[in-house]
Amino acid sequence: MIRAAGRTPRTWGASVGFEICPELLDRLVDGFAGPWLPLAESPRPDDAAEPYDCVIIAARTPADVRRAVPLAGLLPRARRVRLVIAEVPPWAAQPVPVPGHEAGWCHLSELRIGRTGTGWWCDARFAEPVAGGEVLVRIAHGLFGVRRHMTQPVVALSGDAAARWRPGDANATLCTADGPVPERRDAPACDIVLRTTPLPLRPETGGGAPVVDRDAGGPAEGPDHLPPVDEAVINPIGFRSHPSLPCAALTESAAGYAIACGAETLVRIPPSGELTDADVARLRDVRGVTVPALPGRPVAAARIVAALCAAGVPVLAAADPARDALLGAELAALLEQADPDRLASDLCREVLSIRLRRCALRRHGAVARWRTIVSATGLAPPLEPTVSILLCTRRPEMIPFAIRQMEAQRGVRAELILGLHGVPARQVAAGSVLLPITVVEAPAEMPFGQVLNRMAAAASGAFLAKVDDDDWYGPDHLADLVLAQLYSGADLVGSAAEFVYLEPIDVTIRRAIATERYAPLVAGGTILITRAMFDAVGGFRPLARTVDRQLLQAVRAAGGRIYRTHGFNYVLRRRYARGHTWQQPLPAFLTSYEEQWRGLVFTELMERQTVLTGGQR
Repeated sequence: MIRAAGRTPRTWGASVGFEICPELLDRLVDGFAGPWLPLAESPRPDDAAEPYDCVIIAARTPADVRRAVPLAGLLPRARRVRLVIAEVPPWAAQPVPVPGHEAGWCHLSELRIGRTGTGWWCDARFAEPVAGGEVLVRIAHGLFGVRRHMTQPVVALSGDAAARWRPGDANATLCTADGPVPERRDAPACDIVLRTTPLPLRPETGGGAPVVDRDAGGPAEGPDHLPPVDEAVINPIGFRSHPSLPCAALTESAAGYAIACGAETLVRIPPSGELTDADVARLRDVRGVTVPALPGRPVAAARIVAALCAAGVPVLAAADPARDALLGAELAALLEQADPDRLASDLCREVLSIRLRRCALRRHGAVARWRTIVSATGLAPPLEPTVSILLCTRRPEMIPFAIRQMEAQRGVRAELILGLHGVPARQVAAGSVLLPITVVEAPAEMPFGQVLNRMAAAASGAFLAKVDDDDWYGPDHLADLVLAQLYSGADLVGSAAEFVYLEPIDVTIRRAIATERYAPLVAGGTILITRAMFDAVGGFRPLARTVDRQLLQAVRAAGGRIYRTHGFNYVLRRRYARGHTWQQPLPAFLTSYEEQWRGLVFTELMERQTVLTGGQR
């Protein structure tokens, strides 16, 4: 195409997430003053139309980038695509696109990324026009990685706010309120139609796929009628064990809702009750949030409370039967039991946070919500991944103790791979009526890492979890690791060795270790790694010692991500250094503890008799 001299460049701008702060758009992008069109209201582009010179997508937060992904098909073609994110939380990655094999990326001529105030921008130029939605999807892929269960089944979205039900799903299909769903080559158009505008559908809509109705603005009929919490952005990442501010309070405001601490407004929330990751970041320093009853607004109230709980923000909620019915009986019961006096203790506050986040993510997370929706339509939801537990031991006397703890695990599908390192199988009673067990024998002279690799070869799970034979594990240890992998997207997750029992001196200590963040180190007895990453790095090094740290280093070298979740499900037993492959001397633990207790004691989440209370600092 030959351009006319002096022609004004054609620029198209769309925004996501600026309902409560439209004035921010006026100063967000230099050289472009609008008009800004809300992306959800954009018409489907005409493929035959002349491409734009520049397409600009303005997102208020990374959460809004995720919410824009199902709408990517509404972005027109252009030779330049700019994404501007107004505000990002401290833990957010840079918006670096991860290109696929689409032909358009062969024409990439320039890529620039930079900071803009509290956010980021990404500017991609191409020699030939490309689909703006393809660039958006690839930037979102770079920000959040690949997520489980969010492309199957194929969902058609119809109506206002339908896209919020499939955050981050580039495989979703947009259709008009009365259909039909656009066809796919050699396959049905979709598996499920989710509709938020109750208009009659033509018979050919969705090719006979089941239709799920969800009212975009009316009353919800139960927990499964609430839009899901996107666990990729609303999660415990960045949780602070020692907050510096008192409790904040939720109030109604002219534009929707607000959360304030004293005279300072920390967060403004739109009338829909939708929170973002940037909102969560501003609440990380508060001890908790008090939520009043909001008569007549149960949907917005339930969405706010579910998101706060999923983020690990302790919530003190006044009784509100309509809201609590939407939250579900289990989460409502936890909120009813929340005690303001317990929030004064950092230890008890974190226990409450873990219970709330665990319940909210498993009940209201996007993956959980869609498992329920799919099951209700009669389709089979994607299977939950299997965890293969790798338990290697030289001590036959510890095997019954270790097996009992793995049998007590709940909320996961698991199998146990028992490695007998220099121990003949005929001398061991290793049966279980609760877990399938595979026994792997290895000679005593075989290096520890090689034994673990032999055990991994016998495993069938999507995840491999390494446990030690003499440490203590709570019943939600594995389930919380799998949950952390889901919301972090990390290739390897593990707990912090926060709680350590120093057996020679009969003392339990709590060490000061930052958790709920991406970090290079986790406790070796809590490693959970995806099978894909384990195979990519070649497994454990064939060494006698330090195999855990070498695996962590290999994952980092391969470009993988490591995430460290809380340590409340795990107590490390420490004997003298000569009894461990980890050669940390006992006195080293006594120089870095935060609290200590006489004897062997546990957190409430371990569900054992002797429970931690306030310790000696």
